[in-house]
Amino acid sequence: MNLGGGGVSPLLATIILIAITVAAGLVIYNLFFSAVGTLSTQLNIQVISLDIIKTSSQTLISVTIKNSGNKPISSCTVTVYGDSGMATLNLGSIDVGQTRSGSTVNPSGFSVTAGKTYPVRIRVTAADGSTLDKSLSVAATG
Repeated sequence: MNLGGGGVSPLLATIILIAITVAAGLVIYNLFFSAVGTLSTQLNIQVISLDIIKTSSQTLISVTIKNSGNKPISSCTVTVYGDSGMATLNLGSIDVGQTRSGSTVNPSGFSVTAGKTYPVRIRVTAADGSTLDKSLSVAATG
């Protein structure tokens, strides 16, 4: 009793291997490009200017921030830590590629000394809930 050969023909085996290879390639392609798409969405800022100006009668804090990422910013808060107290500026939302400025004069309970350097924390939040914290320091001029 001869069943006409034993196994899958070489042509059919080749077609099955090609189909498996193409399917695996499509899965890897989809995984790679979905990961790249997620990684390429960035929350980023550029500090255009940040000044603390101390005169005999006033303290001025001025800041300009640019959204240099590709996610809209829903809130941006700049906090300056002084000799006493802290001053906070809420810049609000910043669209992609746009800048936002804010300033305050004589913040309550806040004091600085001209010539000293002070820490600053900038916290931005995107609409999707992701956050970015940036720390830097700025010297008070006067």
